[in-house]
Amino acid sequence: MRSGAKVAVVGGVFVLVVGGVGYGAYNVLDGFGGSGGGGTDGRSTSAEVKTGPPSKAEISETSEKFLKAWAAGQASDASQLTNNAVDAEPALSGYSDQAHVTKAVITPGPATGSKVPFTVKATVSFEGKSKPWSYSSELTVVRGLTTGRPLIDWKPSVIHPDLADGETLKTGEASAPSIEALDHNGKVLTKEKYPSLGPILDALREKYGEKAGGTAGIETRIESEDENTPDKTLLTLSKGKPGSLQTTLDARVQAAAEQAVKRYSQASVVAL
Repeated sequence: MRSGAKVAVVGGVFVLVVGGVGYGAYNVLDGFGGSGGGGTDGRSTSAEVKTGPPSKAEISETSEKFLKAWAAGQASDASQLTNNAVDAEPALSGYSDQAHVTKAVITPGPATGSKVPFTVKATVSFEGKSKPWSYSSELTVVRGLTTGRPLIDWKPSVIHPDLADGETLKTGEASAPSIEALDHNGKVLTKEKYPSLGPILDALREKYGEKAGGTAGIETRIESEDENTPDKTLLTLSKGKPGSLQTTLDARVQAAAEQAVKRYSQASVVAL
């Protein structure tokens, strides 16, 4: 954990605060890393390896320890409570180091089977700009195949539901300035009004953002290792100046087409 950070536990809510008192007085994880019969390498020291689904008590204890460690900024400790510490640790470290989350309140909900939902209310701060950020996600507790220990089934979506393999959370200057996309009649097209256009508008921004005359803002986004996949903005700290981009889309036809497929799940349409 970074110097100057502290963690408090209030009513089942795990809170990370950066600045102020040091961590020494706030060690809420007594004997962490050696509890539950596990050694420092995460393997069971018991001759008998448990099998079968984790119990309710194991699900509750494991998820609580993981969320506490994550909220406290203890990426290494939290990763050891997953079934893939190699991938989990850099992702958890990046939450503060790359996404620049300076405060997070994580509130777990009641478990449904082995799944534990939780909400995150965070503050993102970068170069003097701060903004609140909230979202919901979930984790699943499984039993380790070789250790028999209850562990968090590691997936990037634990950190954020939109995060996938090969992607990272970052906060900083946008990789491309935002755009104000216009239909062929000059009507502004937005994701909020035309949800089906979301991927199209992201791709247009990535390709033409720098050419449209705008200036980049500061944002929290998902970046992919695939250069052909556009960034996904999750939070805007400062908007910058969008560039204007004329398209051949028709807002009226687009609205009618989206209304027509509204009753179908997982449907989208782009009218040209």
